[in-house]
Amino acid sequence: MDIIFDKTTSLEILFSEQYFTHKLQLYENYLKRQRFVHMNKSLSSIDYEKVTTSAILNNFYEVAVMEVVKTVKEDAIGKYQGKNLTEKIKGYFHSFDQTLFNDEYGEFLLSNSSAKSIVHHSFNKVKGYALNAVKEVLQSGKAIFYKQNYKNNKDRMLIVAPIEICIGKNQGKYMMGVSVEVTHNNNSVELIEVVIEKGESTDSFDTIVSSPVNNDSPSILTLLQQVIDVKNGKLSLDKVTAIGIDSE
Repeated sequence: MDIIFDKTTSLEILFSEQYFTHKLQLYENYLKRQRFVHMNKSLSSIDYEKVTTSAILNNFYEVAVMEVVKTVKEDAIGKYQGKNLTEKIKGYFHSFDQTLFNDEYGEFLLSNSSAKSIVHHSFNKVKGYALNAVKEVLQSGKAIFYKQNYKNNKDRMLIVAPIEICIGKNQGKYMMGVSVEVTHNNNSVELIEVVIEKGESTDSFDTIVSSPVNNDSPSILTLLQQVIDVKNGKLSLDKVTAIGIDSE
């Protein structure tokens, strides 16, 4: 007996494949988390060997040669319901259960407080577009800054990766940084910054408003600019500001 495929049958097969692909991804993510917990005791534990000054210095190079992790072609966040921007960002974070996992650094929390903090820190249209790439940056990016007891006995880490924005007048390749507040309980996203690349020259749409508490800590924009300069051959690795947990 021949099997007849009509439009309905094709759709059922398509959705079945999508369903099993989704389930497989969930299972793979579960295994990654379990392996991380086995090695590091908890999902929020930072392996200090991965954020030493030497590791940070190596990460400057890795990010400089990294391929774009996300091409933003539409503002997906604007589609979420909410009375204001903060509420829409909360909805976006809830779409991936407010958590993202990185194989090296563990789980990141994108809470309601994270949404408020991101908007509070000089948020604008460019950052709004860039926020659509926060998932890929946190999952694939590298730490180029880690400082213990940065503020209020909490550590600070900066995860960075290159992205591309293809919307309106803001088209271009950017270096995106996601600042993470590290505690014993969780690693919570605090703010984002972006610096655009324009050939051999660079330009920033924003000035840093989250000024470092410690005078020996560079601004986020400075660090992003240094990655771009390393990429363009304008700055050697021995000249970057590499701060890890063994830095004094």
